[in-house]
Amino acid sequence: MSYVRLEAWIGGEWLEVDAVSVSLTESALTLSFERQRSEAGYRSLIWEPLENFLREYRNEPLVVVPQGRNLPVMFGPGAAGPFRLAEMPDG
Repeated sequence: MSYVRLEAWIGGEWLEVDAVSVSLTESALTLSFERQRSEAGYRSLIWEPLENFLREYRNEPLVVVPQGRNLPVMFGPGAAGPFRLAEMPDG
């Protein structure tokens, strides 16, 4: 069995993304992503919300949080990405 995850191109490699956030006046909005098993799941629970989020906040700096021990990465307005969905084997 396999799963689908969201990845971002960071520092010359594709890293799995746990969350994407934007800071607004005294608050932050964050989208978190979990691995999905089905195409329908990743389209509706990962890709579409991410596209909408990036469109809505394209004029704000975005913070991308890679999974694991990697430090968050900030992108300037309109500079985040690229992102991709990757199918990975279980394990």
